[in-house]
Amino acid sequence: TRQAAATTTSLAKKYGANITVVVIDDKPKESFPEHDTQMSSIRWHLSEGGFTEFGLMERLGEGKKPTAIIGEVADELELDLVVLSMEAIHSKHVDGNLLAEFIPCPVLMLPL
Repeated sequence: TRQAAATTTSLAKKYGANITVVVIDDKPKESFPEHDTQMSSIRWHLSEGGFTEFGLMERLGEGKKPTAIIGEVADELELDLVVLSMEAIHSKHVDGNLLAEFIPCPVLMLPL
C-alpha cells in the first residue's frame, strides 16, 4: 500500500489531479481496533508524497464484494484512474479481471 500511495501522489502531482482514498471494510469502524492506525498511516503516506488534502470515503461491504464497491465508487465519482496495490487485491479478495472489464476508467495494479 505504501507503493500505491507513492505512485498515486506522484501521478497526482504530475497531472494536477485530486486523490480520493476509498477504504472498504467488512465491519463498522467502531468494531475494527486498527481503524485509527490505518487512517493515520494513509494520511502519513500521502503527506510524504506532498498531499495533506485528499478525499476519503469509507464503505462497508454489507454483503457486496469489494470489486463491486470499487466499480460503484468509480462510477459515482467519475474517476480517471483507479490505483490498487496487490496487497489490497489479495487481502480484500478483489477480482482484478472484473475490475479491468467493468470499471469505466483505467486500473493500475501495483505489484507487492
